[in-house]
Amino acid sequence: MDVLRQLNSRKFFCGFNRSYFLLIFLLPFLFSCKTTRKIVESTPAPVKLKGADVISVFDSVMFRQFNFEWLTAKATVDYTDKTGETNSFDVNLRIRKDSAIWISITPLLGIEAARVLINRDSLMILDRVHKTFSARDYNYLEDMLKSGVNYDMIQAVIVGNYFPYLKNEKLKSMYEDEPYIILSTLNKRQSKRVQEEKDPTKPIIQDFWIDGNYRIAKSRITDDKKDRWIEANYKNFMDVNSELFPGNIVVTISSATPIIIKLEYNKVTAEEMFTMPFSVPEKYERK
Repeated sequence: MDVLRQLNSRKFFCGFNRSYFLLIFLLPFLFSCKTTRKIVESTPAPVKLKGADVISVFDSVMFRQFNFEWLTAKATVDYTDKTGETNSFDVNLRIRKDSAIWISITPLLGIEAARVLINRDSLMILDRVHKTFSARDYNYLEDMLKSGVNYDMIQAVIVGNYFPYLKNEKLKSMYEDEPYIILSTLNKRQSKRVQEEKDPTKPIIQDFWIDGNYRIAKSRITDDKKDRWIEANYKNFMDVNSELFPGNIVVTISSATPIIIKLEYNKVTAEEMFTMPFSVPEKYERK
């Protein structure tokens, strides 16, 4: 049984390795639940727009953000790559707000395959299958993803909070998409946001679908110049310390064959202090 488990772990990690850094960036989008927990009905009431404007709705969204100092979670991840192959694995996650994100990755019913520590300026990875250690800065991650990314973005996506994709970018318009409203970085103002609409003068457009609880139900980053987009859907919000936390998250990355990542939380706890163990064995190769 131990031999089979080790083989399964190696098979998993080979597939995992191909999309390793992409997963680090996207893990926050993808959690959901299997255990019994208090679920807030995800059918949102329409947001009342009468007398509302972008600033007032945005202020309400910021007021209802998920706030925490310490967060721990367990989840199952299903990752479907461009070939259509799906890998599943378990994740243990720990976050100290604005400081560090600790991730332990384990093949289903297997032993730990990798451990990741994300700090504000670096990412450290322990590959327990191949017994290697590597440390990278965010420039390396951006080269891998061909896209900008920083610690604050990763943390915000994990808990379903707002983040600006472009530095100093502001939301400029508001649209109706019942039962949601959309806050967008587009300069235009109209009653509906037409998804097929192109704006080649603006390379990056960021949209947020807001539900009746002023939580983000969906976020989408669109690059019209490069004809690509990434979308995160948040569902089944649950009560964590009297605040709404997204129970299910599904991320879709555009391509001829889309990449789809689903995360399923089975436990979320906030405000309990913890450690983030991360030591490199002497025999591990530094890469």
